[in-house]
Amino acid sequence: MTPPTSPAFRVRLSRTRFLGAATLSLTAAAALVVSAGAAQAQPAPVDTALATAPNVEVTADGAAESLPGAAPGTAAEDVLADAVVADVLEARGTGLSALDARDRDVRIDIREASDGSAFGVAIVTAPMGSEESPYAWLFAADHEGSEWAVGLEGTEEFSEILSASTLLAEEEREAVAASTNPDEVSASTYIGVGLPFSIGSSMVMTGGPHGFSSGHPYSSVDFAGGNGQARAARGGYAYSLCTGWTRVIHDNGYSTDYYHLEDYQWLPGNNVGVGHYLGRQGNSLCAGGSTTGAHIHFALRGYTDPNAAGWYVPLHGRTLGGWTFYEGAAYGGYVYRSGVGTVYPGGSVYNYGF
Repeated sequence: MTPPTSPAFRVRLSRTRFLGAATLSLTAAAALVVSAGAAQAQPAPVDTALATAPNVEVTADGAAESLPGAAPGTAAEDVLADAVVADVLEARGTGLSALDARDRDVRIDIREASDGSAFGVAIVTAPMGSEESPYAWLFAADHEGSEWAVGLEGTEEFSEILSASTLLAEEEREAVAASTNPDEVSASTYIGVGLPFSIGSSMVMTGGPHGFSSGHPYSSVDFAGGNGQARAARGGYAYSLCTGWTRVIHDNGYSTDYYHLEDYQWLPGNNVGVGHYLGRQGNSLCAGGSTTGAHIHFALRGYTDPNAAGWYVPLHGRTLGGWTFYEGAAYGGYVYRSGVGTVYPGGSVYNYGF
């Protein structure tokens, strides 16, 4: 089958601007942060210059015309992007200059705006060809006076802003706001999530538990082979972060990521069921990183820790697809199922569902 792809008529309002030394100094000063904890929904001053930094890209796709007006000479989407970038930098405990030195860019994709609120995707790319991995969040924002308050996915602010807005369809808005609110979900060892391929089929675990980026938590595992198709490990609302990277937000306090996909289905918030086709194993690097062969990079995120900002959680000790995961060295470890035994990287794993 040939799944639909991102519509060819999507108009992208991407801009990269080069700044003078004075503006860059302002940008660097505004970008300094002191904590890697969850971003708070504090309004960002409108005179920051984050959105126009050389390593920031802002995309509006027609949503710009629905954003509140900005001061003369300032694009409305840039005012919003300033606030989103500030929250992203705080969440990662870094600054734009530090990211630039590591060949990382920040992409702000404003996908919807309505009645003074906005919704979209924020990505910090990874250097192309490196072992590092990108980061991404959904974001919700609320215009307060002349400023924006922003919440990143996984924070109370995200859920509060989204649920109080007119963004998205009502059912989607309520489900996503509740499922990502750390006050409303609880952790569980048995998480009710399968594996990223069809229930009743097998794929080879080419890489055991490892980090989505360098180091812990070991939240990710790689699969290849079988029929090559990536499918939703549980139902939920599916968001294409870029062309080749999908996140499905489930109704149980978790979400799952699927990266490197080709023959990709663009999903801007679709309500999908378990086993929904997402794409095929591939080598897509829409947000950077590297691959050594076509595969599905599958990762688990949780929303139960108010200080985690919806971040990646360890697979160790958790059961997915009927198998309990155990970590060792990065890409090592194994999975175990009572009555079946242990499978190490390079072995075939059957998806028993959940």
